[in-house]
Amino acid sequence: MGFRQAVVVICIIMVVLGAFPSICLAVTVAQEIKIGEDASKIILKEMPLSENKKYQEDISALGIKLTPFVSRPQIPYHFAVVKDPKDSINAFALPGGRVFFTEHMWKILTPDERAAVLAHEIVHCDLRHGIDANIKQQQRMLWSLPLIALGGAAGADAWVWGNIIVSARYSRKMERQADEHGIRLTAKAGFDPAGSVTSMKKLLSIEKDQNGYEISSIFADHPDTQKRIDYLTQEALALGADRTALDLPSVEDPSRLGNITKKVPDMAVLYARVTKPLTHGEKVIIKKMLWDEEMQALGPKTVAEATVLTPGKLPVLVLVDNKDYTTWDVMVGDGVYYAEEPAQAEE
Repeated sequence: MGFRQAVVVICIIMVVLGAFPSICLAVTVAQEIKIGEDASKIILKEMPLSENKKYQEDISALGIKLTPFVSRPQIPYHFAVVKDPKDSINAFALPGGRVFFTEHMWKILTPDERAAVLAHEIVHCDLRHGIDANIKQQQRMLWSLPLIALGGAAGADAWVWGNIIVSARYSRKMERQADEHGIRLTAKAGFDPAGSVTSMKKLLSIEKDQNGYEISSIFADHPDTQKRIDYLTQEALALGADRTALDLPSVEDPSRLGNITKKVPDMAVLYARVTKPLTHGEKVIIKKMLWDEEMQALGPKTVAEATVLTPGKLPVLVLVDNKDYTTWDVMVGDGVYYAEEPAQAEE
């Protein structure tokens, strides 16, 4: 989320340092809202709004259910799903109530999980986390202001971006607050608090481009439970969640051959592990579980096609050139399927 936080830092530097002689003065609600408006304009130049009207309607509907329970009702919230050229899985909040989901993030989550992530980001706004974190950062950075005057515009750019890379992050305390307040917010709004646990499990599993939650049971690993999942699990149970709803079921699909195990960075080359050997030149398709609006359930959706380069049960695959997808669409853990219908493949 470096770029989004970068926007926040840049806007705060312009507003706070330009408007106040002392950086220690508080940012008013009106200024906070203005910061978010300015930052969102920059965001939308890089990531335009999704053209899917249903996404926009649904995220707004979720927001309307959650925002009545915030502690600062004077903040006007705005929610949107955006198209990221890198097809990232991300959600982020700007000061003043601006919350964004990328399309990829939106598609992999269930409605309860979407509500959980949205609530987490709303809490960041409600508790002023972005403003407070970055004001503290700028207080630490004041010593280098003379370098901006000496270096001109180029110097200012280098100064801002260099410091953003080093320190523009929410603190652990802020993240835990967003987790704990967020799960309570979902429960108050009538959503299943289990969504906070399962969404976190999904996001942690794919944090490093690994769709670990979708690995089929025949290849399932058992990653260590993260601390955030532990306390969210306890909170979800206290709020009445069904314990069985806290687990992410492995994909049980007879037509699924196996999983992607590795990607070669910046190339269209994939490594896979499958249950039946593939032959050189054979065509396969790559699928992942995405939310199906019509079925109101997660289901396997094709995200890419590939050709077998090296045969066997540990094949090397090459993505077929297609303008409708890129290597960003494929993740470690995605499923490998025969290109033909399952019934034909079994003959």
